[in-house]
Amino acid sequence: MVTMATQAALLPTAQAHAESNGAALTPPMGWSSWSFIRKNPTEANIEAEAKAMSTTGLVSHGYQYINIDDFWYLNPATTVDSYGRWVTDPSRFPDGMASVAAYVHGLGEKFGMYLTPGIPVAAYNENTPIQGTSFHARDIVSNTTSYETNYNFGSGSMYYIDYNKNPAAAQAYLNSWADQLASYGVDYLKIDGVGDWDIPDIEHWSQALNQTGRTIHLELSNSLDVNNASTWQQYANGWRIDGDVECYCGSGSYPLTDWNNVAERFGDVPQWVPYAGSGGWNDLDSLELGNGSNDGLTADERQTQMTLWAIEGAPLLLGTDLTTMDSTDLAMLTNNAVIAVDQAGHPARPVDRLTQQQVWTAPNGDGSYTVALFNLSDTAEPVTARWSDVGFSGAADVHDVWSNTDLGDSTGTFTATLPAHGSRLLRVTPTGGTKYTALHYNLVNVATDEDLDVSGGSTASYTGLVQEPANGAADQQWQLVPTGDGYYKIDNVGSGLTVNLPGATTTPGTQLIQYPDDNSPNSQWKFTPTGSGSYTVSVRSDGQDMDLAGGATTAGTDVVQNPAGSASTQQWKLVPVPVAGAQYKLVNGASGGRMDVNEDSTSDSAAVLQWTDNEAADQLWTFTPQGGGVYTITNVNSGKLLNIPGPTTAEGTQLIQYHDDGNSNSRWTLVDAGPNLVQFKSVYDGDLVDLDNSSLSDGGSVLQWPSDGGANQAWSLVPPS
Repeated sequence: MVTMATQAALLPTAQAHAESNGAALTPPMGWSSWSFIRKNPTEANIEAEAKAMSTTGLVSHGYQYINIDDFWYLNPATTVDSYGRWVTDPSRFPDGMASVAAYVHGLGEKFGMYLTPGIPVAAYNENTPIQGTSFHARDIVSNTTSYETNYNFGSGSMYYIDYNKNPAAAQAYLNSWADQLASYGVDYLKIDGVGDWDIPDIEHWSQALNQTGRTIHLELSNSLDVNNASTWQQYANGWRIDGDVECYCGSGSYPLTDWNNVAERFGDVPQWVPYAGSGGWNDLDSLELGNGSNDGLTADERQTQMTLWAIEGAPLLLGTDLTTMDSTDLAMLTNNAVIAVDQAGHPARPVDRLTQQQVWTAPNGDGSYTVALFNLSDTAEPVTARWSDVGFSGAADVHDVWSNTDLGDSTGTFTATLPAHGSRLLRVTPTGGTKYTALHYNLVNVATDEDLDVSGGSTASYTGLVQEPANGAADQQWQLVPTGDGYYKIDNVGSGLTVNLPGATTTPGTQLIQYPDDNSPNSQWKFTPTGSGSYTVSVRSDGQDMDLAGGATTAGTDVVQNPAGSASTQQWKLVPVPVAGAQYKLVNGASGGRMDVNEDSTSDSAAVLQWTDNEAADQLWTFTPQGGGVYTITNVNSGKLLNIPGPTTAEGTQLIQYHDDGNSNSRWTLVDAGPNLVQFKSVYDGDLVDLDNSSLSDGGSVLQWPSDGGANQAWSLVPPS
């Protein structure tokens, strides 16, 4: 979507999860019954898969969950237990779920079950009591004309719960169900058929599971709405971003999937990336790897599937038959280096979504980057990673993760020719002499309007940080370098050193210093929006905020850490500072497409559009200050300026290039849109530079549009490789 130098601002950067139930600290690994067993789960076949997960060695590599999906229960339209809950089908599970859970736990594994939202129709019809209370089923149902989703028995088996009719009764009902699951030994609960309308269910199910005192992972399914992602993040440990990965294209379970079903995840996961982190993960559905050709994928496609799942920190829940494991697939599934990428939980983003030859990348927090190359086309093609897109310039050591092979140093770029639907997974570590390519900023204190500065303009380690009036010097310019999990190193342009909390002390009032980049938590910082165009800047090691000593507002005041508060001295603005004369690719925040001039034209009135990265001169632009924070944006190929034709204030007008006539329709201010993203705001009419409908196609129009908060109105500035 955007480069890693600009990765963390399309959506909220904070990775905190209110669902701090101790589950899913890393992405879950294991097996689920749906893909292979589907409608016929039984005590025997579930236990056989559990045993196979152990004997194949998968458990020793971190796979642990054995999850029963749908079809384990009797029809809830007709049959419930004495407290209105589902009844286990005794013909399938004669010894009951507690017995299966005990068997699974005995193998050193964890046990999962499946539900859909609502309350059974039979519970309402029988008006069953709610366990431990004087309430009954009819106390929590108001509508008997519409039904919750249930895939096994279809519409007509589950009523909606009305959480407003009798809140205490509704919560008690879910508590009784959660307590029953906990008594079985359940470690994982998948709630299926969840939609926007089920947000109250998920809130109350979260409470119900937490009150059991047992750690139970809560997973939501499927094709959830990204517009509610912060809610899913708050109450659950995982959420399905798509429909089923299974193709349902054979006479039985096989083939399990096909390339098209895998490939659609490449288009859907980028918008979800900011919401994944410890405690909750983007679920790409089952990993269909293990049964060779019966997976429905070629060997290259199988590796590509696991590569994508791994770089996204997605759950590795196998859908295959573990009792008939293919040896080649098993080797992929037990590649510890690839598993480590998944378990590190640093979701990657695509650099450029307009091409089928894609590069996805994420910082690892230790100075290295995970870089995945994908060829999504049907023929062999070269795929090139440019280090400037990853976030640095110069040389890097390249290591192939799948083969555990060191590929040596590569300067500027790395190219590999990949087979159709093929992939490479790399660990890239910048070597000596590299520089970061992130945008330059002034960090301006809200209380004083003065800049974060290095005392005396020093380039020496341990020099204290202060605030000073703006002077345009390099020691007042900073780069925000992503480290993952929503944190950044704050790198000084003048010295190349980073903002550091000395000694990782927790003492309030400690002056911050500049120090060599050591990738430690006391040199990583989170920028949290205040809602008024500024940020609090908190250090990872102890969570305290960047502040001015004693709340002083005089020039030269020390910049210190203090516990979070509401003082304006703890609030900082990001003011973008393009380097004079530097050439930049202008990369759209929604598509990763580059701002381009149609057909490389040098003529006035040529249309400005987006195009996949080709490093041509008409995709390069310079910024020339005009005073008062205003810039002209000049195309390197033509020497013409980004311009609103006419000029007109009409929404949706396609932008053009035009010679400098001195008018305000070719003048722009740069507005902070989050770390390493900016908006270009017209001096003429106040509209923003916008990508038409977040197009993912070459030739998508670049136009003007009023501010709407969309990622397609945000751009990163990336130097050419």
